[in-house]
Amino acid sequence: MSELKTSEAIIQKIETDRAKLVRLYRSVPVTAVEKAELPNGWSVKDVLGHLAAWEWYCVDRLQESQHTVAPTETEIDTDSINRNFYEERAEWSWEEIEYDFRAAHAELLRTIRAFPQEMLGHEQVQEWIGENTWEHYEEHFDDLQRWHRRHTGNKSR
Repeated sequence: MSELKTSEAIIQKIETDRAKLVRLYRSVPVTAVEKAELPNGWSVKDVLGHLAAWEWYCVDRLQESQHTVAPTETEIDTDSINRNFYEERAEWSWEEIEYDFRAAHAELLRTIRAFPQEMLGHEQVQEWIGENTWEHYEEHFDDLQRWHRRHTGNKSR
């Protein structure tokens, strides 16, 4: 990750990878976005709520890490957190999920831009950001791409 030494380089990586996901769900009717038809039993709406929740969590940890990397080094129970995020957002409407998805992302970018440059280059901080953004998007990309193809017949990536 050594090439991502500035906030703008990190943000560019996040934006590029996130745009791939946004393109997939925006070209499909909301009725399809809300159907639980992904392999894990979730809907695309659920995935976006999940990604937003992790971006909010990333923001919280980054804000705690402005002077020490300790919050980004803490071991977490990912399964428990995922379950809590899912349950918290399960009844949210599509509009609430999409708003939260955009708001979490905007706050994440603001937080990265405001993050102390000397701390931003720290390996644990960069790993934390990557795990909660582009690496996380990639985890869900293939399922979303297959879903998109089923609904649009589009074979391109």
